Amino acid sequence: MTDRYQVYRKVLKVLKEMMQLSHPGHLVTLAMLIAGIVVSRHAQLARISSETATPAKDKSTEMRFRRWVKNAHLDPEVLYLPFAQHLLAALAHAPLLLVMDGSQVGRGCMVLMVSVVYKKRALPLAWLVYRGKKGHTTAQRHIEALEKVRPLIPAQAAVILLGDAEYDTSAMLQWLAANTAWDYVLRTSPQIYVQDGSTSQAIGDYPLEKGHLWVRPQVGFTQQASSTVNLIGWWGLRYAHPVYLITSIAARYQACQYYRRRFRIETFFSDQKSRGFHIHKSHLADPARLARLLLAACLAYLWVIAQGLLVLTNQQTGWIDRTDRRDKSLFRLGLDWIHYALKRNLDFEPIFHPQFSASLTNVR
Repeated sequence: MTDRYQVYRKVLKVLKEMMQLSHPGHLVTLAMLIAGIVVSRHAQLARISSETATPAKDKSTEMRFRRWVKNAHLDPEVLYLPFAQHLLAALAHAPLLLVMDGSQVGRGCMVLMVSVVYKKRALPLAWLVYRGKKGHTTAQRHIEALEKVRPLIPAQAAVILLGDAEYDTSAMLQWLAANTAWDYVLRTSPQIYVQDGSTSQAIGDYPLEKGHLWVRPQVGFTQQASSTVNLIGWWGLRYAHPVYLITSIAARYQACQYYRRRFRIETFFSDQKSRGFHIHKSHLADPARLARLLLAACLAYLWVIAQGLLVLTNQQTGWIDRTDRRDKSLFRLGLDWIHYALKRNLDFEPIFHPQFSASLTNVR
């Protein structure tokens, strides 16, 4: 049995137990995509097809993949929903840190991703793909992406939304106030005006020295004062420039600690791109097709993360990393262990529901 066929067979077996698709061939193709992405470490359809276990020619397999990502009856949001629900339920014992950010995928497309933070990784929950270039998009799209996640939040779970200065809009703040009980910590621009008592001034006009932090509680955001926020000015010693935050959290140091974890989504994008699956080189240019390819890539990512957690739990890091210390990230541990197991004919089972252990420390 070849490595390619072994991975595909195992992935298909697990997916059959977890998913229901109207056509059995669609599930087979999804299993082929996930297995091909992990084995080839690439999300370009031509590359995946060359690493897929099938008697068909590579070009025929590639065309099968293209028909799958074109299929309008396959809704990635519906298919991924059970996996997102599991992630949120498994992590809801602590505040759920939701991070939203965008990145370029395919040709001329952007993905707006909502993830939940676990340790030093961001795990995908929902995404929105659209035609566009890197830069700010509309508040309507931000809200649309969050609306995909909101119904999945477990009852009574505490939620903190983290985002950079793209998401500090009045429309976003009003949506949060009207539709959720979430807290938030969002970066904002020093050029924006706030209403502080009877004074209206740009945020950047408040004095702030390097190494210092201040808070202005309950200021009106923007000149229209459409929302009331806590404003934080924070210039860490390691930062070249000050950081300004708006938040619903009164404790300024806690708000800053939460905001530090926003950058975990950058690790997700790097794992999906240059350090992992190269989703940005998929060559797809249609948002709907990219959204379906992301379904396979995100499921492959969950498997790799779950495998990395299992490596840590079983104390097997020395098999694939240095024995005196751990250099590899959780993603790298999982990906390298799968290839290690295939090379040495070790048995394994794909895992798409990560098991999060409170006993694991120093998880990267």
